[in-house]
Amino acid sequence: MDWSQLEWSELATALREVSWSAPRPPAEFFRAFGAPNGRSYMGRVKNNLYYYRTNYLIILVFSFLVCFIRNPLALAALGVCTLGLGLCNDPFAIALNDFLLHSLRKVAPRLVGRARAKAGSDGVVGLHKRKRLYIVVLPRSLVVAVLLMAGLLLVYLSHAVLTLAWAILLGVGLPLAHASFRLPNLKAKIASAREEFRAVWRGYQAELYNDHTHLH
Repeated sequence: MDWSQLEWSELATALREVSWSAPRPPAEFFRAFGAPNGRSYMGRVKNNLYYYRTNYLIILVFSFLVCFIRNPLALAALGVCTLGLGLCNDPFAIALNDFLLHSLRKVAPRLVGRARAKAGSDGVVGLHKRKRLYIVVLPRSLVVAVLLMAGLLLVYLSHAVLTLAWAILLGVGLPLAHASFRLPNLKAKIASAREEFRAVWRGYQAELYNDHTHLH
């Protein structure tokens, strides 16, 4: 897979749909560095952003915790924003929605039934994914927007705008520096090839399903 040819929008879609596994071990994370190469620089960054996504997320959250730990209100804002960003990932959003529906099943069965009917009416069967994701009965996009707006409002009320700037500088700058200098290892290349095969296989299955549907 040529990561340099991968669009940023495609990388964002892949990060949204993939499950966020355990972080890579430190022995692997902190080795094999090299100067960026102009021809393959962007491909290296995209590959590392995908492969070390969980490590970078931990660095981002830790940077915010360090900067906001002396400001409880700003720390609460961090939690709200983190939840909102986490919901941008499909597996996390689906897992949280299932957890909420399971918790509300005995308390509000009608609401749960309405939520399941709403989600089912907006989806299709077979190999295709649902067009929209819901958090109970609200669209996922609306919940994310509300959480992010609430988090930013709390940051403003806590007078932590400068702290937020430092947290973003550390939380984004450190992963970007690592992604720029970390050489893609063999495991990353194998994982990339595996993901590419799965993507092609899913597309092949979808074509077979469409052909089967048209025949009937």
